[in-house]
Amino acid sequence: MTVFTTPMARQFVGFDLLFDELNKMAERKESNYPSYNIAKDDDEHYRIEVALAGFSSGDISIQTEKGVLTIEAKKEEAKEDTMEKYIHRGIAQRAFSKMFRLAEYMKVDDAQFVDGILTVFLYREIPEADKARQITINTKAKRLPKAA
Repeated sequence: MTVFTTPMARQFVGFDLLFDELNKMAERKESNYPSYNIAKDDDEHYRIEVALAGFSSGDISIQTEKGVLTIEAKKEEAKEDTMEKYIHRGIAQRAFSKMFRLAEYMKVDDAQFVDGILTVFLYREIPEADKARQITINTKAKRLPKAA
């Protein structure tokens, strides 16, 4: 159990899971393979671009579960008799799993794989009930029902 003694942390009742998540993220050592970009196109549209040279679209798996986008790739092993003899192999094709924590209401719109770049398109879909709305101000007094 984590006890927060700072005055600011004490003001956030019910956010203990958020603080636990931040602690986990601080301790996690993340690989920088494969390289990726995260771009914000506008307030509701984002994209993640992952450099996957040497992979084909059949080697790549994308899934979302409980607010986590997971991109995995594994190259099928070539058979010994068809295996090419490389003098130098600088294009990494090792298997990987890359996870991205998605914000609330973020949805995956589409994914495309063109010229060795996997692009995952995301958008923010805020339900009508959670969108800001203007409240009209009445100038007439409202009578409350009398209690029985």
